[in-house]
Amino acid sequence: MAQPEDMKPDTDTQADPAPSQATRRATQLFLAGVIGVSFVGLVVGMRQGVPTHDPPEFEHTPAPRGQASIPAMTYAEFDRRKHGPNRDWQSNLGDLQQPEVDLFAPVEFDEAERQALLEARASRRAFDGAPPTIPHPADQMTSASCMACHGDGLTINEVYAPRMSHAYMPSCTQCHVEQQASDILATREFQNLFEGLFSSGQGQRAWEGAPPTIPHSTFMREDCMACHGPKGPEPIRTSHPWQTSCMQCHAPSAVLDQGVHDDLPSFLPGVPVFLQESPADPRPDPTPDPG
Repeated sequence: MAQPEDMKPDTDTQADPAPSQATRRATQLFLAGVIGVSFVGLVVGMRQGVPTHDPPEFEHTPAPRGQASIPAMTYAEFDRRKHGPNRDWQSNLGDLQQPEVDLFAPVEFDEAERQALLEARASRRAFDGAPPTIPHPADQMTSASCMACHGDGLTINEVYAPRMSHAYMPSCTQCHVEQQASDILATREFQNLFEGLFSSGQGQRAWEGAPPTIPHSTFMREDCMACHGPKGPEPIRTSHPWQTSCMQCHAPSAVLDQGVHDDLPSFLPGVPVFLQESPADPRPDPTPDPG
């Protein structure tokens, strides 16, 4: 009896028959060979140890004479100012050679030069005793550039930068301002109505030959040698710079230091105080009457 077309088995979709015995045998032999070769390689590698490599030796050749060479260093340690193409350029103000100071050199006083010096000094101050203005551009962020010249005083050609006459203060531009300001405030004009006490120019003497008094205030000007020392301008230079205790002989001015007042300062009126008498004590007096 014939079967319908749809009931016949589909030989195309049936699974492949099982691999033959020869194929299975070949696969087993191949895996066994791989394992054997791996084991032999492991044993040989363990016997030979870890392979080492000796780098070749290079002969050090010194640099030719005249050729610059620097030792190896990190990037943070490398300074182009010392090793770059401009290494021979000296830009450190502290390394400038300063003229020798002769403490016993004679000092010549010239009244005309002294007056010119005092006028130039007054042109940089709003009043006598005021902080002098800065005659050049200044760094507004740090005082390192100020201390490079004014820390100990510095002479550059014919220009002398005096050292500070007061103790170190880190914010220089808080009191000292530039003469030619570069910010927006330079376009504005301010009228100064403050009048300070001006010095008489020369100190008074108790008698002829006596040490003169200090003709200016001493506030923020405690270091006399900053202006009158051997590096200061000659019209006001002292003739005895080896004596550094100046105020032992030169007395400060009480008027210029505002230590004397013409009138007594005014005070607020006193608060009236009323005393209230306490009531009589009703208890008997324990002290016996001697009568």
